[in-house]
Amino acid sequence: MLFYTIFLVAMFTTIVLIPPLTYMYQKLDIVDMPSARKVHAKPIPRVGGVAIVISTVIPIIGWVKLDAPVIGVLAGIAMLFVLGVMDDAKNLSYKIKFAIQILSVALIFTFGFIDMQSSHFVVNDLLPGLLVLLVYFLFILGVTNAINLSDGLDGLAGGEALLSLSIIGLLAYESNNLSVILIVLAIIGAVFGFLRFNTYPAKIFMGDTGSLYLGFILGLLSVALTYRVDSAYAKVLPLLLVGLPVLDTLMVMVIRLYHGKSPFNADRNHLHHRLLDHGYAHYQSVLIIYLIQSVFVLTAYFMRYDTEINVLLAFIFISILAILLSYATRHKTSSVDNKQSLLKKVASFAKAVINTHTEKLFMILGVLVFVYTLTASITIDKFQADILILLIAIIAVGAIGLLISGKKPCHWVERVAIHIMIVLSIYFGANARQGNVLESIQVGTLLICVAIIVVLFAGEGRKKFVGSPLDFLLIATAIVIPNLPDSPIVDHGLSLLIMKLIILFYCIEYILFNVTKNWWVIRSTLILSAFVPITLNYL
Repeated sequence: MLFYTIFLVAMFTTIVLIPPLTYMYQKLDIVDMPSARKVHAKPIPRVGGVAIVISTVIPIIGWVKLDAPVIGVLAGIAMLFVLGVMDDAKNLSYKIKFAIQILSVALIFTFGFIDMQSSHFVVNDLLPGLLVLLVYFLFILGVTNAINLSDGLDGLAGGEALLSLSIIGLLAYESNNLSVILIVLAIIGAVFGFLRFNTYPAKIFMGDTGSLYLGFILGLLSVALTYRVDSAYAKVLPLLLVGLPVLDTLMVMVIRLYHGKSPFNADRNHLHHRLLDHGYAHYQSVLIIYLIQSVFVLTAYFMRYDTEINVLLAFIFISILAILLSYATRHKTSSVDNKQSLLKKVASFAKAVINTHTEKLFMILGVLVFVYTLTASITIDKFQADILILLIAIIAVGAIGLLISGKKPCHWVERVAIHIMIVLSIYFGANARQGNVLESIQVGTLLICVAIIVVLFAGEGRKKFVGSPLDFLLIATAIVIPNLPDSPIVDHGLSLLIMKLIILFYCIEYILFNVTKNWWVIRSTLILSAFVPITLNYL
């Protein structure tokens, strides 16, 4: 349950923080402005990184053992957090940014999170200690900036980090490295919460605060898992674990140097720029990059015990394929027959029928979510006071909205309360003593929800909320990662937990983004959803 708690706390905190932080950043005019190198057409708040950092630090302080190495990591995070916030508000010079980054990385070695006396290369006298220190130092510093530089499309940096962290967490679990496991789960939860606001078209960006933090953590944890003499993992495995951001940064710098430019000058030579320039749509470019990153991290998993030479060759081989792909032009197919086939006519008729009954489908979806919440809370043990306070707060928010707003759409505070209720229902379900009947009802409810979502997605609908490559990638990750060959995860239900969250979040977002009336029903359902578990547990 500790793993579930950390993941849910981080995700829940991110979801709660983002709306008010977004409002504050808009008022302070801390936004990312459109430019020739960027793909967005309007100013976007750079608020995501603040929410991610706060949401991961809270569970780390609460559940990770705060020994000297972990304190060193937190100190480094604090320095990068201040740097990122200042840089997002007012662009700092690269000298100041590098100086603070160097100090942050130095804390990792000073406080012993990475101890050179335990390094495979030092203990076995394979390389001078100073050289090993320099290589690891530069690698972590390089990855910190690589994630920052690769953050060019909606959901890109967060998605790449999520893929890397999934495998890092799996390896940490296999090697029984509890501190790394807990840190990874906190970050995955926070990034998952953030990406619901950052997928195309993004409402917020993570800014330098988020990208520097994720790069720092990825570089740090990938080295921490592999560098020790008692670690069986290949010592150059971090190259594959981080994967595409390292390749993309190296490739861009080589191109700039080849053309006689400074390697730090901004241009449109990043992989995502090349894919866009070659005719791929925004979501297609993101999906392609996710798939390339998946190849890197899955190769890292399967080659984790291989030799250093073989791992390096694998990195080079995948890099060559990725570079070749970046030069591939998308060929658009042209229609040669203007007449609709029978299949197209049937599809058009089906869409028309679906769109006629869209409002009813949304209401059914809302009822199903309530049924799931109810069945999840029926047999839960008496929960702690903090859960009771949350439920009472949700009831208060729903009641105030019902009295004041009436028929108006839900305020962002009410939307946050709804998402919190979904997270709590997952928590109740994971802790409940359930029988076969209740489990069958929950499974059936979720399957019907999926069917309705597919039907709505097939129709023209109201395109205020649509699926994204990230959603499908998260589903695949929840299924694939825990079930890889020789996976150390037996069955702790994490993949099922993520699947439930994705399905229920899809349901809620379809409802909130598309319903145009009967908002009082949604508010009443929210109140009832929170009232039922309180009643059942205090009868």
